Amino acid sequence: MANRLARISSSPLAAPIPDRRHGEAEPMLPALVRGVVFIAVLAAPFLAALLTG
Repeated sequence: MANRLARISSSPLAAPIPDRRHGEAEPMLPALVRGVVFIAVLAAPFLAALLTG
């Protein structure tokens, strides 16, 4: 029984198939957007002060 379980768990169908539709950088996009928004929020008062003189 253990031998049969080992064969089933090591079969290619049991392994997760990597999804090739998405690019490698896609998981980083939400973090990148958050970083850009964070920098923009920090820079907004300085930019407003520069624009008003």
